[in-house]
Amino acid sequence: MNPKGTRQRGFALPAAVAGIGIFALVAVSILEWGRGTTALLRGQASQARLEAAADAGLMLAIHGLGIDDRARRWPIGGPPRTLGFDGVAVTVTVEDERGKVPINAVDTEIIRALLAHAGADGQKLDELTDAVEDWIDEDDRPRLHGAEREDYAARGIVPRNGGFRSVDEIALVRGMDPAIFAAIAPLVTLVPRADVGVIDGRHASAAVLEIMAGTGPDSIALIGRQREEQGQQVAIALPDNEPLALQLVTIRVSARLGPDAGLTRATIVEFTGDRRRPYWIRSYR
Repeated sequence: MNPKGTRQRGFALPAAVAGIGIFALVAVSILEWGRGTTALLRGQASQARLEAAADAGLMLAIHGLGIDDRARRWPIGGPPRTLGFDGVAVTVTVEDERGKVPINAVDTEIIRALLAHAGADGQKLDELTDAVEDWIDEDDRPRLHGAEREDYAARGIVPRNGGFRSVDEIALVRGMDPAIFAAIAPLVTLVPRADVGVIDGRHASAAVLEIMAGTGPDSIALIGRQREEQGQQVAIALPDNEPLALQLVTIRVSARLGPDAGLTRATIVEFTGDRRRPYWIRSYR
């Protein structure tokens, strides 16, 4: 008997077992990596389908608004349109920017009503109202509950001391939480007004009518607009003598792919009246 040979065979068995274990570990790692890569690719494919469907809904709305035939032209306002692209459910709404709250040109009472509609109350309402006005005004003197430059320094933000340049900028105001911002974003516009606080009530939502006019829940105009939004009456279209040129609208597109995947875009479009370049994209988010 060769003791040396026995020892070599004794070492060979544990080495083989260890090798099998390492191989199995590598195989499991490769399988897990493969599963992760597959899930990532599926997620990217779903996102691409959502983006393509949202863009298709946007372009269809732009085309529909520009149709010369009034019988086929999409009206501004009214109930959402539901479409489908490649298995993606798409909802499209068209909002007239003239029917929104001109946040850069309204007084304290309207700003306060806007924030209250979004759910702010008590001290939170006082602080947000003053902070919004401090952001817009041209001085560095904070109001009683407001905020100016030094109050934003820790966040690396410099308040505008002028009108908001984008709707997203409103989210930077001190105390503005995501829920309140999400509630007011669809209701405001940065389009300047020749007359401060004037809106086009024909295209204002029920919420904007209530905020701007101080109407109560039993107002005839408010009830009529609520019914229109629910599809119970025809949306107001542009009169024959009112061209689409130089009008700004927000086209809001929501794309859904199953219960968990979704995408929402809000695009501000200005129609020019020039057939060579019929529209401009003013904001795309």
